[in-house]
Amino acid sequence: MKKFLALLKVSVQSMLLTSTNSRGKSRKRAVTGLGAVVGIACLGLYLSGLYSFLLMQALAPVHMEILVFVFMGIAALLGGLLFTAFAVKGVVFGGKDNDLLLSMPVSTTLLMASRLTAIYLENLLFSAFILIPAGVVCTMLTQSGVGYSLLFWVRLVLAVLALPLLDTALSVLLGALIAALSARVSRGALGQNIVMGLFLLSIFYFSFHLNGMLGGLAADPDGVKASLFWAAPLLWMGEGILGNWGLLLAFVLCCVIPFALVVFGLGRVYRQAVTAFAARSAQSTYRLSAQSASSQKKALLRKEAQRFFGTPMYLWNAGLGPMMLLAAGVASLVMRDSLMEFAAAAGGALPVLPMAAGVLCFCLCVSPIAAPSISLEGKYLWILREAPIGEGALIWVKVGFQLLLTLPCTVAAGVCISAALRLPLWQGAALLAAALLFAVGHAAFGMLMGLTFPKLDAVNETVVIKQSLAVTLSMFVPMAAIGAAGGLYWLGGKLAAWAALALPLLLFALLAAACTAVLARRGPAMLRAL
Repeated sequence: MKKFLALLKVSVQSMLLTSTNSRGKSRKRAVTGLGAVVGIACLGLYLSGLYSFLLMQALAPVHMEILVFVFMGIAALLGGLLFTAFAVKGVVFGGKDNDLLLSMPVSTTLLMASRLTAIYLENLLFSAFILIPAGVVCTMLTQSGVGYSLLFWVRLVLAVLALPLLDTALSVLLGALIAALSARVSRGALGQNIVMGLFLLSIFYFSFHLNGMLGGLAADPDGVKASLFWAAPLLWMGEGILGNWGLLLAFVLCCVIPFALVVFGLGRVYRQAVTAFAARSAQSTYRLSAQSASSQKKALLRKEAQRFFGTPMYLWNAGLGPMMLLAAGVASLVMRDSLMEFAAAAGGALPVLPMAAGVLCFCLCVSPIAAPSISLEGKYLWILREAPIGEGALIWVKVGFQLLLTLPCTVAAGVCISAALRLPLWQGAALLAAALLFAVGHAAFGMLMGLTFPKLDAVNETVVIKQSLAVTLSMFVPMAAIGAAGGLYWLGGKLAAWAALALPLLLFALLAAACTAVLARRGPAMLRAL
């Protein structure tokens, strides 16, 4: 047990937020670890609170609360897969400490169990903040007394503890598939991009059809329940939470058995799998070809592009924002009539304008491209530092690369949304100005966070991109700025229509100017200190 706890501590620490600058400072490590917990908790609370409420409004009158837990269970399962599948590929099969841990006097099964338990704890956190709020919403809105007994909460806690076991087993299998594709496909990033693309398409399909599903639930909940035969374990979970102990036991077994099989099955071949993947990734095919000359900045931009598009973890996390911007622009044109009906119901185009700006800025918030770029250099940062180019140029190339990706997508999305909502020219210009100012400020702020909280000794890119304090702050602090801009819009609306637009624009302009000025003044010295 002592060996297992020691290995578990190492695995958990590798998945927690740490920074190079916090070495030896337990308070900073605690704060960064707390940042990961708060981020996952906020996302789970938002998803569960919103969709549980919508589902209960449709299902409470027909006493079909079971479907709330089924759909929230699906959300927890898909969210856990999204969070941990690529982390499994990097942490379990591609960790830089595998050689050290495999040389220790511990069995590979014990090592696999410790790493899977660390992933289980992350999935457990997300599942708890999905299912428990769903139970609270059911208790508040139910018309059949669901949630008013202690045994209901006992069964709900058992479901919360069991579901992440199934999620972890599926994440490990998907991570093994991604690792195998990366090893076998000549371009490893291609295989990972294919898997991640298909996974995100399924999530987008589910999201876009959610309104139709809610309408179908209100009209024929029994038919919807019958159509969910493919999610039988989650149906058992819902029935078990509502009082069927036999089906709850069946659900727990459906979660425990796959987890145990994965631990003992992969544990027996873990050494061989890690060795095979490492050997494949170490192979290189050298071809002599002509080298083209290029300027320093073009060469650095090409290097940033190769890392971004060649690292699936980087592309599908930091690059999701530009994709969402383009998707929002196309969707606004396709659903123009629905948007116009919504705008009319809201009382005209002006109240819809800040909502459109909020959508654009939120998509930019989930595009932390510059924030992890310094940390991704890792131990090879000294090569760039020794290159005949100044620190300031290195910084602005990384900031510029983010702007090259986000600004065109922002303009395209803003124009499409303005056309779909038939906004007057001056309102469309205000929308674009706000989004572009926010994009500039977000890129500069992200680079400042990357320089302030670097993680140059991460075991893999997963820790940097998904679990670094720099990335967390570069996403959530600008989201707080969006909320402040919304408050200024409301306050300005009490004065005059022009003030409602001017105050948020002024805020974004000040933030962009301040972040750019601080980065220009302090950035080179901060990079030199690394």
